[in-house]
Amino acid sequence: MPYLIITLLLLSPCSYFHVLMAQALMSHYKVNPITRWISHKNKSRYHGLLQLVGGVMVLLGGLGKFSQKDVHFNTWHGRFGVAATFGCAASIVGGLVNFYQPKIVLKKLPPSELRFRHNVFGLLTFTLGMVAIYLGYYSKFFTRHVDNEFIPALMLTTTLVYFLTIIGPTGSLLTKLKYRRQKQQPQ
Repeated sequence: MPYLIITLLLLSPCSYFHVLMAQALMSHYKVNPITRWISHKNKSRYHGLLQLVGGVMVLLGGLGKFSQKDVHFNTWHGRFGVAATFGCAASIVGGLVNFYQPKIVLKKLPPSELRFRHNVFGLLTFTLGMVAIYLGYYSKFFTRHVDNEFIPALMLTTTLVYFLTIIGPTGSLLTKLKYRRQKQQPQ
């Protein structure tokens, strides 16, 4: 049975999504052993590279599902997967805008607002993707090909990865919200 799981992971481009995206979201953690010694600018580059590679995998996996004739999007797993795929495409564009900050965009939004929106939509997209993965454990395909005693371990792992990953981005989001509130208060 482990051979089948490894085969499923290697054949599905979406299977690496959560690993790359989670590591990308954790790239700005102060305690991340991979990125703690590099500059903020290089952390942003590392984050962007991982997001881009993971995002392309998600988009390719979504394209593969869209091109199939069988019905896939009538399940909650499929619906959340579609939402995560479109969110991923939007997040890639938003991430590039946030990183390069073109002047045309800066005329409409300040950099702090760009970072705030990137953070919110990135967290939302990651959440949608992780929910889609979690719901996939209930799919007929998965329950037929994976040992039912192993599925709870996968569910627990997915849940732990999700909650450990969002600690940093959520803290960053709360800091940005606090800054926004202070800025809006009359002095």
